[in-house]
Amino acid sequence: MFPDGQDPYTLLGVTRESSVAEIRERYLVLAQIWHPDRHQSSPAKVREEVTRQMQRINAAYQHLTDVHTRAHHDRERQTRERRDRERDTRQRQDRERQDRERQKREGQSREREARERQERERETRERENPRAQWTHPGFPGASRSATSADPRSTIHPIAITLRSGERGYTLRAHLDDQQTDAAFLGAQSHLLLFRSAESMRKYVARTEAHELASIEGWESFLDGMGSTATEPDDEHTFDFDLITYSLRFPPAQWVPTLFIANRDLIREISEAFELDGVLKHLAVGSPLDYLDDLFRVADRPVAGWGARRQLASLQGGLFSAVWRTAIGGIEERVRWLR
Repeated sequence: MFPDGQDPYTLLGVTRESSVAEIRERYLVLAQIWHPDRHQSSPAKVREEVTRQMQRINAAYQHLTDVHTRAHHDRERQTRERRDRERDTRQRQDRERQDRERQKREGQSREREARERQERERETRERENPRAQWTHPGFPGASRSATSADPRSTIHPIAITLRSGERGYTLRAHLDDQQTDAAFLGAQSHLLLFRSAESMRKYVARTEAHELASIEGWESFLDGMGSTATEPDDEHTFDFDLITYSLRFPPAQWVPTLFIANRDLIREISEAFELDGVLKHLAVGSPLDYLDDLFRVADRPVAGWGARRQLASLQGGLFSAVWRTAIGGIEERVRWLR
């Protein structure tokens, strides 16, 4: 409210929403009406009243002009403060983003350095070839006459693809004519796998690097390997990765021959390295033993019909978990060599 009790807006005939230009325009109109110069010929009392009214109009106009000026300055100040806050926010966000990017780069650099260090350490371990020997509880205690007279049917290079997709090569030697017991390349209770068939060929050709020559027919086996490594045939190729992939599907879709071959290999390795934790999953009456019995008759014309029906009714969860556990137990005992 104006100091003398009058409302300046009412006095000037404007509203609170009127702009400065509108107030100015209204002021000029009133000034034309109430300016004292227009009333020089009027009586003295009229001139006095006109002068007082003009003073009130000037004061009201000055007051409203000051109000609008302060409001304008307040808006400008608020705008500046808002822009300053937005700028500070952007700068803070930029700093935080830069910090995150820096931390991410540093983290990636540390991870890369850790991977490179692990790779160097792994390569160092793989190049530090241990002295391989035939690993099996019955070797070398088994009699030399117990091995096959034909070394080509006794010792075979085999390939194993692990769940990671890595393909490794090793040797398997059957210690009896029935090929129920097998010894493998081992050192310090680990199954030795080579990165390539050629690196394994070079390693076994250096007789001073291992203790493999004690088996019957070793020299004949070396002669049969020749000077160039060859990939093992399908009969001597095993794929844990394919097994793991197959476990995503119902048991009725699993390929019997694939599972039988890999199950037999797991049993042979477990017996050779005395992996009791794996052998218990293959024992008579175990889920894998029951599944193996079904697989061995599933492809037969008559008996296979019932086996296939039983496979179709199985819930794959338990069998999948046990298969993964058995494969994991083997992979824990793998040592890679270059």
